[in-house]
Amino acid sequence: MLTTIFIAYIIKRNSRYSEVNILEAFTIMVLAFLIPGFTCAIPILAYNVNFIDALFEGVSAITTTGLSALPPHALTPGVHFLRAYYQWLGGFSIAMLVLLFLATPGSAAYSIYMAHLGRFKVTPLSVSTVKAFLKIYVILTLIFAFIYLASGLSFFDSIINALTTISTGGFSTISTFKQNAMYAGLILMFISAQPLAIYYFLYKGEFKRIVRDPQLLLFTTVLLTTFLISLPTLHTGLIEYLFQLTSALSTTGYSALNNSTLPDSNKYILSILMIIGAGFGSTGGGLKQLRLYIILKSIIHSIQRTTIPSKAVSYIRVGDKTLSESDILWAYTLFSLYIIVLSISVFIFLLHGYSFPDSLFETSSALATTGLSVGLSSHTLQFIPKVVLIIDMFLGRIEIIPLLIVSSHIIKKLFKL
Repeated sequence: MLTTIFIAYIIKRNSRYSEVNILEAFTIMVLAFLIPGFTCAIPILAYNVNFIDALFEGVSAITTTGLSALPPHALTPGVHFLRAYYQWLGGFSIAMLVLLFLATPGSAAYSIYMAHLGRFKVTPLSVSTVKAFLKIYVILTLIFAFIYLASGLSFFDSIINALTTISTGGFSTISTFKQNAMYAGLILMFISAQPLAIYYFLYKGEFKRIVRDPQLLLFTTVLLTTFLISLPTLHTGLIEYLFQLTSALSTTGYSALNNSTLPDSNKYILSILMIIGAGFGSTGGGLKQLRLYIILKSIIHSIQRTTIPSKAVSYIRVGDKTLSESDILWAYTLFSLYIIVLSISVFIFLLHGYSFPDSLFETSSALATTGLSVGLSSHTLQFIPKVVLIIDMFLGRIEIIPLLIVSSHIIKKLFKL
């Protein structure tokens, strides 16, 4: 976290403008998760772990993924806490950048804020606003810890799971959730998957804005619809499977079932939910609910356009916001990039002898920064597939496009294009 803030400070100090431009903003976003991924790996090397496994763990932690490549002997209480703490920081690190830059609407830094905290008109954007978000984040963490403690978990387990639930990280001291802890985890994962701005509105007493939030409604609809569709082929407990669906859609990565024993159809369903992901503006990963909402609205709008006069003017709206063509294009572009990266990743896994359902599941989990696994992610995973998952986790957290923009700028500078 200190590394991230230092990078942001240096870039801003050397900027000729009061606000950084979009390239600088994306550079910060890339470095904010790239460098800490390496620094987080350093303490893990002390546990007799090879570099690639330590890097896998560091990237998994800071990107709030939760996949693990550590051998059993390295999973000490100290490592458990270290990973959970990194995930907690990773889930809120973007807010620290906002605090540093004091972003204002219309600035490039504001675009970072919007990319991770949602398109809500929380004004004025000031230190007090960011402090309010941080206060909410800390308070929710403490509440989560108390709930886990009340559910029967030990004090240590409650702290670890609170840190990794609020960040939708998934590193847990519990291999499989049982009974009361499962009920607690189910509710808390749902809460963590929603935009942090919702809890800001709750803090401000603006309940109507919460009820009207399209992401909250879409998340609930997708979750319940998927659950009902799965019932005819379900061979597990209802609550356990609902827990698993919530874990996938929220991109938390906790398990109440052994994913490797699930039918292929259920693996496909969980893979799709992971790619859809959590709320836009939450700590979760995936494509995000808001982008799914935009894509669905644009499809419906295109169909409706065929039934109205060609000269009629119509708009696509999300809440009180009229979407521009760039908003819609951004959603489709990111969706396309997700499919491309996912397809390449699955293909590489297939070349190394892994089955298609398992390859799709594992790479979807990494790209969506979820952490659910069918057992492929471990210290025994082959080198190249392990590197693929590391890249997927990183790309999933920064949402691909910033890296493409930064990389293209570097290439142009190097080759003077």
